[in-house]
Amino acid sequence: MSTFRPIGVIHSPYKSKSEAPHQGNETISKIEIFPEFTEGLTDIEGFSHLHIFYWLHQAKLCRLMVKTPWDENLHGVFATRSPNRPNPIGYAIIELIEKKGNVLTVKYLDAIDGTAVLDIKPYIPDIDIRKNVEKGWRNYNKGFLKPRIYEFETTAEYSKEKEGILSGEDKHNITIGCAPEFGGKKEYWSPQHLFIASIEVCIMTTFLWLLEKKNLRIISYQSNAAGRVQLRNKEFVFTEITVKPAITIDSESDKDDIYNLVIEAGKQCMVSKIISCSVVLKPTIKIIKENK
Repeated sequence: MSTFRPIGVIHSPYKSKSEAPHQGNETISKIEIFPEFTEGLTDIEGFSHLHIFYWLHQAKLCRLMVKTPWDENLHGVFATRSPNRPNPIGYAIIELIEKKGNVLTVKYLDAIDGTAVLDIKPYIPDIDIRKNVEKGWRNYNKGFLKPRIYEFETTAEYSKEKEGILSGEDKHNITIGCAPEFGGKKEYWSPQHLFIASIEVCIMTTFLWLLEKKNLRIISYQSNAAGRVQLRNKEFVFTEITVKPAITIDSESDKDDIYNLVIEAGKQCMVSKIISCSVVLKPTIKIIKENK
């Protein structure tokens, strides 16, 4: 069996898998073709789009059944675009912006910096476009992670003094009230504690979602969150929230990927996106070899 021979290398702004977007976007990347293959680029500038094949050198943990960002169910890897494959070959249709010597400037490439290029072919609509195409399992999951309006409801009811009950459909009731600093009891879940917890939980659940998408695993996750409230212009406001996730893993090779996923979770957290104070993430990752 012949071995692959790279024809070039990708230069992109994405330094890790967690930074790379799904299916690419308008961010500019460059494809450098090695000098011995430059002649093969002759006449390529006449095409607006190209097929590019590349080697996903950071793909790992090949699994024959995987989950995707588009569906909650498991599917066979050959029925998905998962990067964790028996032969991790990446593929994209990219827009060619410019050819200059042995360098192609492109858009819509989702590969990380330093990825090896295996092959390039022109995109030809009358050959590549097919009619009456079936979308397989994606036909049955049209509503998953699609643009829509979600509504979340809670009910707060006064019980006594500065105490109340917070409830929601199919959820456990919790006792709420003022924070001790404002005349409440220490056992109350105050608005301030709930606010901090919403960010902490959002980061954790977003991280777990990203972890599942990347087919990575951890041994444990625990975090601590603290919010700083200060008096400014005669009003108490949150000025900073610090979240400290402590994650235990069993693989040194996954450490950077796990760290990047935590940072990405902080960026994607729905709650922290809408607040004015800064959210500081300080993750720590511990490696423990599990007994097999």
